[in-house]
Amino acid sequence: MAGANRPDTDREFVAELRAATDQFLAAVDAWEAGYRKYYRLADPARKVSADLEEPEKVYAASRRRLSVLAPRARGLCFKYGLTDPWTGLLRTSLGQYAPQDRAESAISRTERQRVNECAILLAEACAGFQAEAAMGNEEAESAPRRWYRRLLDFFY
Repeated sequence: MAGANRPDTDREFVAELRAATDQFLAAVDAWEAGYRKYYRLADPARKVSADLEEPEKVYAASRRRLSVLAPRARGLCFKYGLTDPWTGLLRTSLGQYAPQDRAESAISRTERQRVNECAILLAEACAGFQAEAAMGNEEAESAPRRWYRRLLDFFY
């Protein structure tokens, strides 16, 4: 069921997820900048102003790409015991407030920080588990451990 452009390993997937997330956040920022610039020129009958059509297309494409990756990202978060920030990220609604009412972005700094932190932790977890799998559990168990390592393992 693997497609031609679908990553096989978790490490490749996390790299693609980070790229898609960065593209999505950049698209949100570009859309909001255009929205602030052309807010008063928007026609109330049309949902999207003519000046916002290009940022809207980029936002929709990046959102679709991230929504395709979100289920596997949720599974990896569950596998490694992390909270899933991508579900909330995809529920972001743009243009809900007028620029005069709210100066903040639709995606807060805290939410952006949680997404970046989770992506970093996923990358570390995928790299760490692949290194252990390559080494093999039999070799790790058969190697003698020093007394202070056993003591640390016992308490921590």
